[in-house]
Amino acid sequence: MKFDRIFECDVLVIGAGVSGCCAAIQAGRCGCRTILLEKDEVLGGNSGPNLGVEVRGAQHYNDYAQETGIIQELEEEEAFACAVTPVRGMKYNISRRREAVYADFLKQAGVTVLKSHCARAPRLENGRITAVEAVDTACYRTVEIRIAHAVIDASGDGSVAAAAGAEFETAVEPRSRYGERSAPENAHAMIQGASMTAIACRTGHPVPFVPPEGTPPYHPRTWEDRLSFYYTEVRQGAKSFDGSGQFTAEAPEGTLRFLYFTEAGGDRDTIADGGAIYEQLLGQVWSFWNHVKNGPGREAAANWDLLWVSPRAGKRQSRRFTGDHVLTQNDIEAGRFFDDDIAYGGHNLDDHRTYGEDCSIFTHSIPPAYGIPFRCCYSRNVENLLFGGRLISASHIAHSSVRVMRTGGAIGQAVGLAAALCRRHGCSPREVYRKHLEELKLELQRRDGSPTPRRVSDPADLAPSATVRADCERRFNDQQPEIAVPMFEAAGAVLYYWPERIERVRLHLSNPSAQAVGCTLRFARFAPERRWLFRHEFNRFGRNTPDAAQFRELAAAEFTVPPGFHGWREVTLPAALRPGAKRRLDDSDRLLVTLRSAAVALRWHMVRDKSESAAAVEFDPHRNCWIPFDAQPALQLFPPPAYGEAVNVTNGFNRRWGTGPVDQWIAPFRGEPLHLEFRWDGPRTVGKAILFFDDLERTPDDNPWRCGRRFSPRLVRDYSIEVYEHGSWRPAVTVSDNRRRWRHHAFPAVKTDRVRLTVEAVHEGGTEVRVCQVNLYPGEIL
Repeated sequence: MKFDRIFECDVLVIGAGVSGCCAAIQAGRCGCRTILLEKDEVLGGNSGPNLGVEVRGAQHYNDYAQETGIIQELEEEEAFACAVTPVRGMKYNISRRREAVYADFLKQAGVTVLKSHCARAPRLENGRITAVEAVDTACYRTVEIRIAHAVIDASGDGSVAAAAGAEFETAVEPRSRYGERSAPENAHAMIQGASMTAIACRTGHPVPFVPPEGTPPYHPRTWEDRLSFYYTEVRQGAKSFDGSGQFTAEAPEGTLRFLYFTEAGGDRDTIADGGAIYEQLLGQVWSFWNHVKNGPGREAAANWDLLWVSPRAGKRQSRRFTGDHVLTQNDIEAGRFFDDDIAYGGHNLDDHRTYGEDCSIFTHSIPPAYGIPFRCCYSRNVENLLFGGRLISASHIAHSSVRVMRTGGAIGQAVGLAAALCRRHGCSPREVYRKHLEELKLELQRRDGSPTPRRVSDPADLAPSATVRADCERRFNDQQPEIAVPMFEAAGAVLYYWPERIERVRLHLSNPSAQAVGCTLRFARFAPERRWLFRHEFNRFGRNTPDAAQFRELAAAEFTVPPGFHGWREVTLPAALRPGAKRRLDDSDRLLVTLRSAAVALRWHMVRDKSESAAAVEFDPHRNCWIPFDAQPALQLFPPPAYGEAVNVTNGFNRRWGTGPVDQWIAPFRGEPLHLEFRWDGPRTVGKAILFFDDLERTPDDNPWRCGRRFSPRLVRDYSIEVYEHGSWRPAVTVSDNRRRWRHHAFPAVKTDRVRLTVEAVHEGGTEVRVCQVNLYPGEIL
């Protein structure tokens, strides 16, 4: 066949959704000749300007668990560029400026982007894809793309992968296949459907709506197979379907609201019947808007107009390709980690079921964070084929969690890096797993990817061999007791991090009475029967349930407080307590320290500047719960747990994993420069630095791109990297107005026995310096 144009590349990425873009950017940054093929005219896939679905991930159900790496960089830049659609309620986004952020990153990485190019026929030689035929639908030209090393199919449907003979599943597996508790007894073809979005606008005048001919009757959606209040509000015309606010005249003129209320196609072939499914969804849009404008709430909705309807449907599921491991509901709900994890997930198992015109959204569970192994991300029978996004190897039920786009972005970055290793070593993805897995994980860590928590030892990094010191640092036991709280009920502290061994504790107590007071100190660890939650359990407390029955007692100690006592009371445990290591990336894993006394006179003091690793709790006997409040009791542990010491920047972890920010240097910033110094016992050659700052927030709504800020106040703003030469310090790198978590700097290599990071300023609103990790290398690494 004669082609109008021929391209050559090392890595071909098919599909420019979040996962595909992250894969292409990473492969390009690694020096691969990379082509990104996209059949649409815009980037972003379901998150792009033709649909605008928010980029969700593990953080929606697990505090501080946002995936990092390239997806974090993209969203940091979106916030700074104000690349958002100013809507209320749901954080959907159709900003073309946001798409331009993706385009800029791809260009900077040297990626060739071919929009409006529909990939179709692959050419195989000896089980490898060596070329792919595509059609440029903008001008009806045919092109051939010749591939030297790897193909990453992140297209959502995987048509090229399927045409290449890659094994895949589409049906829902029976329970007997993987032993999943939520799987049906028998296999069936009812998969997740597709949806559309729309935007409504509040105008300054009445706007009539005349429904198109053939508009179907209104069918409300259900939640967990019930007509919940969330979905029935709109039947009275009172609120928008996403529950974000009222369709009333009181809304300011120009108010925009995203609407998300359609569901169809799960009972059809979501690929072959895509056009018909879109028309069915469009009919649902007209039906819903007709109900709003001409139904029971028409007076309240009189001035609202349907401003925009998405020109594409948002598909959730089609093919699931088979790798060397199939991720299952059992893996996810157990919070299982694997040796070859290259990303993690943690979103709820969100199953959208369609039944003709009716539908229901069903949550199987809220899981803890779980690992996504590399073996799920390449084909088991096509040698050089990798997968991104929702195409990875997973059961139907596991797919309902792993399919979300921020998780897909983390997977995309990892497979982009794996493709680069295929080029570097002249090998297949399976050989990367078998022979170069540690290299893949190390390179991913250096690039701020999202593997599951593991202490990384980087043989090229000079920082761990240095003595690290700072001008000041925050330590857990540096506590200033202040307000005294009477012990009417049992009280305590929840610890989000703790030392591996606890020998003794100190509590700051007051006993103004004339009698000695007897006390009992108990230690318990959160140990639920199952680590996943039903939705109603999560809605009540989140993952951090305070139910006393969920804590397992580890140790107890009796002691007395003398009459008239005021100060630190030391309690030595009968035997050293070994509570077990904290599970990073599991914020529900907590240690509970409680104090009980029969005397009301006893008082426990709260500290002035509370840490993030501990929170005060009081016991509610009516609900058998430990209820947290915004304070920290004066409780010191010995040996002390890590908190904000300078040495943490070399402990092998480059981010915080939960409420306890223990894997970083934390220091109060009062306007004067602060120094973090690395000193060796002799000269070292240093020419490269990688810095990891902290801008990870507790919940999605705390992130700048969702709450209207342009950057996180946690970030260091102005800093320099200085080297010690000829008896004085000189700057090797100077940075102003930093707005990134991950920074890498190359500079002319120098022999020195000292390097320091000097922080000149933090962003407005910030009161502390936070640095998670510093890597120092002799020369270029990335």
